[in-house]
Amino acid sequence: MFRPEEIIFAPTARCNLHCAHCRVTRVPEELDAASAIAFMEDCAARGVERVGFSGGEPFLRPDFLREVSAAAVGLGLLFDRLMTNGVWWRDEAELAAVLRGLADAGFDGKLGLSVDAYHDSSAERLGAFLLAAFEAFGRRDCVEILSVESVDDAPLLEKLRAVAALAGGGLVLEGGRPLAFAGAPRPRGAPPAADGEELRVDIRRFPYSAAAGEEAWRSDSWFEDDYCAGPGNVFYVHPNGKVAVCCGFANENEELVVGRLTEGYDALMAAAARSPRVRAAYETGLGERRKALEAAGTVFPGKTADLCFFCDYLCKKGL
Repeated sequence: MFRPEEIIFAPTARCNLHCAHCRVTRVPEELDAASAIAFMEDCAARGVERVGFSGGEPFLRPDFLREVSAAAVGLGLLFDRLMTNGVWWRDEAELAAVLRGLADAGFDGKLGLSVDAYHDSSAERLGAFLLAAFEAFGRRDCVEILSVESVDDAPLLEKLRAVAALAGGGLVLEGGRPLAFAGAPRPRGAPPAADGEELRVDIRRFPYSAAAGEEAWRSDSWFEDDYCAGPGNVFYVHPNGKVAVCCGFANENEELVVGRLTEGYDALMAAAARSPRVRAAYETGLGERRKALEAAGTVFPGKTADLCFFCDYLCKKGL
């Protein structure tokens, strides 16, 4: 059953980068903070516990981030990630001011920094972002790196090593896979570090998820249903005010949109309950939907282990 635990606000679709794997529609509309706060208040009263930010590049709307974060603190909501490419700033004075403003507003979630083969960002600017974030938030574990896997990780590892060094630490590897940035071990007998004092930037890798148009039907077996557990149970608010019930790129599909944030929690939940697409994803399972389609004569081009790709494919094909 769909039960939103979090609101993810995408205040703008604008971005300073044009990454090859990005599927965000560059709509001209942008969210206003007052409407977002009213929606957040409505959702908080009905049990939604967390708020996060995505985009576009959300740091292109620092006003929105400050106002909504301050309101979230007042509502007792927890913060999840604020996704960023980390290189949106013109100069280091702007970088420091924007990060300090967000910290002063009370945001204490993770800054989810995108570093992978698809983002065109230099080690020097990423290192400057990390140092500025450590200074603004007063701790060296306020950032985590979100990285999409690529065929050749060698250039990425080289960049990560350089960024780790600029942040004052080194790259931790396990089996050739990057795990974290960490500082040097504390000397024997040294007093315990204060909370947030030691450098720790975890690196989370994710498989590349193909969109429907890429025809990624090359798996040996079908996906396993997870009913969009965990991060899938979100209200994703697009810059134009449309609310989708998906945390991934498939949320660009109208079939996963259940209304607008101005309609409020109850109306959106009623629309989600009426939606066959939402019920298939969260209740019966997309695997059952696949079996029903095959029984009715649908022939898929192959198999996929990627649930998000399959969902996007069904939406694009109207199946």
